[in-house]
Amino acid sequence: MTDRSARARLWQQATLVGYRALSDLVGKGAQLLIVVVAARQLSREDFGVFALGSTLGWIAAVASDFGIQLHVARSVAQGSPNLEQLLRTWFRVRLWTSTAAVVVLSAGLVVTGATPYTALVTILLVFVYLLNGLIEFLYYVFRGSSRTDLESTLTIWQKLSALVGAGVALWWNPTVVALGLGLVASSGATLLYALRRAYALPPLETQSMLPRPTASLASIGGEFRRDVLPIGAGIVLSALYFRVDLFLVELWRGTAAAGLYNAVFRLVEALRLFPAAVLAVALPALCRANGRGPLTRVTMLVTVVGLAVTTGLWFTADAIIGWLYGERYDVAVPVFRILLLGFPLMSFNYALTHQLVGWHRHGFYAAISAAALAVNVVLNVLFIPERGIVAAAWTTVWTEVAVSLGCLGSFAYLCARSSPGPRAHITTATWPRATPEPVEHSLVM
Repeated sequence: MTDRSARARLWQQATLVGYRALSDLVGKGAQLLIVVVAARQLSREDFGVFALGSTLGWIAAVASDFGIQLHVARSVAQGSPNLEQLLRTWFRVRLWTSTAAVVVLSAGLVVTGATPYTALVTILLVFVYLLNGLIEFLYYVFRGSSRTDLESTLTIWQKLSALVGAGVALWWNPTVVALGLGLVASSGATLLYALRRAYALPPLETQSMLPRPTASLASIGGEFRRDVLPIGAGIVLSALYFRVDLFLVELWRGTAAAGLYNAVFRLVEALRLFPAAVLAVALPALCRANGRGPLTRVTMLVTVVGLAVTTGLWFTADAIIGWLYGERYDVAVPVFRILLLGFPLMSFNYALTHQLVGWHRHGFYAAISAAALAVNVVLNVLFIPERGIVAAAWTTVWTEVAVSLGCLGSFAYLCARSSPGPRAHITTATWPRATPEPVEHSLVM
């Protein structure tokens, strides 16, 4: 590859990362504005139902996916022999799991004695989130096909149309039912268009790493247990160790302390937007890599940026917290600085765990997440009662250290036993002839 084409490739991928980060920023801003408008227009009772339904909807969307979208993105990136059949099979599975989520939720609302109005509104809002979960599934198909530009464009369109739909609905009839219908219209239109674009995707110009997919129930069940379940377990466990400290702080130190901790933790959580954008673009390269080159470049990029961001925010923490939250939150500045120490490790671990999944080492990922949760809970139980939110912040940092050590240990073990690439989980009878890894000056390739 010539220097000119290498620079063009680098610029293209940098543009994709920037566009992905911008779309996430627009999406989060639009969601925040929807909440603000809803809080102003709805009654307190309706806004409470809106908050409850949104929370249950988020849980239902995560539970109904349980790692399916990442598994499908990996299969697409590694050159599934029949992309259309792969998409049709797993989209049908996602429809069934989403339907099951609605049934379980409806039964739960009946058991808990919810009023018909509350039950109707809750199911409507959960339906919105399940539609968004199906859209997210298709976005992962775009990621596997190296089409994050489609994902970014649709994200911006969906979030802005949801904002417009919510605003018009609340202006027309300021009720949570009208708000839910406005959001359903936006999500439904986006889902139909995204599904059309997903079926129109051309096959990747790469040798297939996978056997041809089958649609039999037994085959799908076996694939789910073998390839999807560990990913889902890892995602759920990692979400728990990332947020369980907030509940433990509230348990032992009270609601006020939990509010302080949550305020600064949300800022650090928002910083993950950049590594998330990089990994969205890098996912196909990591899934197809036969060596450590792409992972090394990605980890260096996100870690160096993480260190730079941490350094800048460390020295401006007082001003930032005061500007965002006011003087009442000045006591949380030291906690914010402690959490910032963990941000480069969060970025580093984000890349490492994606590589483990990309190489079909999802069992390692699930085990590391379980160990990290255990470390997090033990340290929090030991130190939060006495030292409060400072202990919770340090526990977050040490948990990320544990994840880093677990990932690095897993890679060392894999390298000592065999080639670290994705091919070890597939029999040699189905594996294509090896090709040398291209040398490119690029963000991820």
